[in-house]
Amino acid sequence: MSFDQRTRILLGDKGMEALKRTSVAVYGLGGVGAACAMDLVRAGVGRIVALDFDDVAESNLNRLYFGYYEEIGRPKVEVFAEYAHRVNPYVRVEAAARFLSGESAPGAIAPGCAVHIDCVDSLTPKVNLIATLLEAKALFASSMGTAGRLDPARLRLGSFWESRGCPLARDVRNRLRRIGATGDFPAVWSDEPPTPPVERPPGPEEAQKAPGRVRKMQGSAPFVPQAAGHLLASWAVRTILGM
Repeated sequence: MSFDQRTRILLGDKGMEALKRTSVAVYGLGGVGAACAMDLVRAGVGRIVALDFDDVAESNLNRLYFGYYEEIGRPKVEVFAEYAHRVNPYVRVEAAARFLSGESAPGAIAPGCAVHIDCVDSLTPKVNLIATLLEAKALFASSMGTAGRLDPARLRLGSFWESRGCPLARDVRNRLRRIGATGDFPAVWSDEPPTPPVERPPGPEEAQKAPGRVRKMQGSAPFVPQAAGHLLASWAVRTILGM
């Protein structure tokens, strides 16, 4: 028996071979991106390029697909590669710890990928990435805000410009219009009003770098981020296979 036996019933031999020959890039391995990337591994995608500059933190464990206590402090890209090979030893994982600034975004676009998935959760890097993908005429989908929400049934997948009720999508729209990037692309968003973030005391390093600065933390749960990742992975597989 093969790990993909049940998927093969749905997609057939030709579909599975097509996925095996395909490369997909996932930008961001947070609650959404980790679920999406692991789904792609389990679906049988042959090569996955994963970019994330962060380490696994204890606060990630309530929603991170491969988040376990023993992984705290390790780079997310490193942990993802290990868990991917525990599912499929033959999957090719190219993982890089990179931050998507305006200057670095063009060089961070993974070459040779049929589909790109934006799961970046910080506004400026996200806009930089989307603008670069639009300019390159790449085939991609993007995740909007999933924090502060509890109901995965209120997620939507459709044209980015038709998204409503998502503060992050609104901010991304405004930034993209400001730089003249108006191309359309699929996006996942929620129309559930998010719970507002709470103030949190800065850590020792933060207090030293920016004394007096108040930080905010958003609430999150397993349900919505992971469901958004599943939607994006399904879109990627169906797009690759022309379904």
